[in-house]
Amino acid sequence: MLDNLAPHSRVWVYQSTRFFTPDEEAQIRAAMKTFIPSWASHGNVLYGDFLIVDSLFLIVGVDEQKSLASGCSIDTLNREIKRLGTALNIEFFDRLRVAFIDKGGKLNVLPMHEFKALMKKDEVTGSTTVFNNLIETKTDLETKWKTSVKNSWHKNLLEIL
Repeated sequence: MLDNLAPHSRVWVYQSTRFFTPDEEAQIRAAMKTFIPSWASHGNVLYGDFLIVDSLFLIVGVDEQKSLASGCSIDTLNREIKRLGTALNIEFFDRLRVAFIDKGGKLNVLPMHEFKALMKKDEVTGSTTVFNNLIETKTDLETKWKTSVKNSWHKNLLEIL
């Protein structure tokens, strides 16, 4: 994942509320291939890369040891993702959606209330695989992004049910 970036590189995970079509995925790739090389922080080019995973996640990373991502450059990234989402009618900023792997091994993305309903029915348990989009580094992406409910912030949902 993000093979061109060092393990300490900072990452942002943008989860869609639905799966991308092949055409949308191609448009996202094209947009990011244009954006990433021109992305800068206070005039310094950022050493970044991106990845699309499972037609649901757009992950952007930057090696901050080469050049720090400033608040302005992060705002620029978020504006680009919003622009792309608007153009493709994709929502990347709905934090009330949960991506998880169901008992049949299928990747799902559901609104929080539906995910909690599955927890109440024990269709989602502490061992269900979820995606922790709050990770911060490439190493976290590789080791902590896919995790169990009991080892992520999602466990708080179990405690309130």
